[in-house]
Amino acid sequence: MEVPMDVAGGKSSCPDVSTLVQSLQQALALEAKFQPKLQLPSTASNTGESGEITCAMRDGAAHVLRCLKVWYDLPSAVLLDALNMMDRFMSRMKARPKHLSCIAISSFHLAACQWVERVKQNNNEASSLQSPLQVVPEPQDLVTISQCKCTAGDINRMEKIVEAKLACLPQEEPVTTLTFLNLYHSLLSTTLPAALQPDLLILSCKLETICCDANYAAFPSSLLAFALLFVEMKCHQPAIEVIIRDVLLELQRLVQVKDDKLKECIRMVTSVMAPYDGYAQSNPSHRQRLTWKLSRRTLKQLRPTEKLVNVLPTIEENRQFGQVQKRSRRSRLTPHKMRPVSPGAVLSSLPLPFPTKEDLTSFFDNFVAASPYSFRFLYGLEEESPSTA
Repeated sequence: MEVPMDVAGGKSSCPDVSTLVQSLQQALALEAKFQPKLQLPSTASNTGESGEITCAMRDGAAHVLRCLKVWYDLPSAVLLDALNMMDRFMSRMKARPKHLSCIAISSFHLAACQWVERVKQNNNEASSLQSPLQVVPEPQDLVTISQCKCTAGDINRMEKIVEAKLACLPQEEPVTTLTFLNLYHSLLSTTLPAALQPDLLILSCKLETICCDANYAAFPSSLLAFALLFVEMKCHQPAIEVIIRDVLLELQRLVQVKDDKLKECIRMVTSVMAPYDGYAQSNPSHRQRLTWKLSRRTLKQLRPTEKLVNVLPTIEENRQFGQVQKRSRRSRLTPHKMRPVSPGAVLSSLPLPFPTKEDLTSFFDNFVAASPYSFRFLYGLEEESPSTA
């Protein structure tokens, strides 16, 4: 099936309307074969690794695959093909939560292999210029980056199981929501001017976000792509709704989409995209918990500040004279009891400051005022009186 793909990393051409309509009919015929039928529970009945895979677990694995897609700068087709394979596999097989990460990574690696083979088979100037990567990511690198609890051998074995259960052919291209989105965009480009056409890159990014939610599997791929296109063009082109409405109605008639199903799918699309409109004001729903793995040489260069406690000894305000705080040899960070000592020992152990001029004056005025001998001049307190002959 010849499908024009500008963002997906495949073919890029501008065929006529008849060719596009024929490709759309072929995609509609193969839609049921590649449509996942997920029936995952919203909450787990049994906790632990022996329970069931929930929708939240599946969405978390999908967001990890999206991070890998961004990491390797792969096109949207790789991610959507991987999500399609993962969901179709879980629709046919009952897997445990401990196997979910292995299934997701193996589906991603299988989708990347198939995409690279299709790019090599096309081998034209347009596809070679638009494909940023021609090498399949290594399974060990995928395991390290995703930090899944499996090995490269587990990825290779699970990949063969997924390929056998889904009956994947080497050169077969799965029909996903991105396939219909590219066909719809190509049909709109033949009717609408360039200023009124939606951006295919933005549509692909939004489609990735929607497919990371498990609720997308409840709608056919053709309906989901049309609902996303309807929401995008309605939001960004309010001034010329008449022209766009006529084009969308003609496209809806061609795809044979019912109004009630379209409204239900539009509500799902808007509910999934609503948190991303105010992304800066809200926290993301899914976060990958990564752990930094450092070598011994790097650890030697870092300061071990994790176990340091900034607790200083408490200074007592009403402490009596002669009580000295003494630290224990076991710990230098916690305060300990103080024992009384004699004043002489304290004076002998502590360095005494040099007496000031005011201290000497007070000493002579109070203690040696009655002495007939004047020694004040020895300390520079007053000048010596001249002697009389």
